[in-house]
Amino acid sequence: MVDYVTEYETLVNSVSYAKSKEYPMVSIQDITQECWLWFVEHPKKTEEWHSLENQKDSTRLFARALHNATSKYCQYQKARTSGYEITDLFYYKRDIVEELLPSVLSGEFTQPENINDVNSDRSSRTPSEGGNLLAMQADISRAFEKLKEEQQNVLYLWYESGKDSKSLAKLINLPNDKAARMRVTRAIDAIIKKLGGYSPYRDHDYSVSKTQKEAG
Repeated sequence: MVDYVTEYETLVNSVSYAKSKEYPMVSIQDITQECWLWFVEHPKKTEEWHSLENQKDSTRLFARALHNATSKYCQYQKARTSGYEITDLFYYKRDIVEELLPSVLSGEFTQPENINDVNSDRSSRTPSEGGNLLAMQADISRAFEKLKEEQQNVLYLWYESGKDSKSLAKLINLPNDKAARMRVTRAIDAIIKKLGGYSPYRDHDYSVSKTQKEAG
């Protein structure tokens, strides 16, 4: 029988430490307990991911699941201790940040064309219709100012080059457009992290594991 506690203790401790730094109001012991609870509630995923031949892929799957589970737990605890409802949280999506950044960088908080729905899970209205556009631009502006100078420059050059990856690659001496686009994505993700991160997804265990299917 696999001793998952011994095998994944280092990963659990790593995730717990990272989340405790991000959410200091939540004890690291409670976060660690939440990690182990994920293993208890997801026995099929645990068995299948543990049996993967590529251990890097296996570790990556477990790490992502634990980060998601603890993020959801910590956000709930933060809301409870801070006196607001978890439903009050707003999660920024990458495409929305990309669309609003030009107006933020120019300092002209105007409505971009073809703005998408900002949060389809909570509302079918666009930010301008919901009266949230200026607040969102202000949030993104504050988060942008907290970025490293290198990331700020990448985003400035990205929009100055007309959002052209090949042009950006030449400007910052990268080998290809894919590498340039990755720099942009990382900078935008850094903004989203400073805005509270991505929305945790609902993580259910597999109904039937692949091992069971093959056995059947």
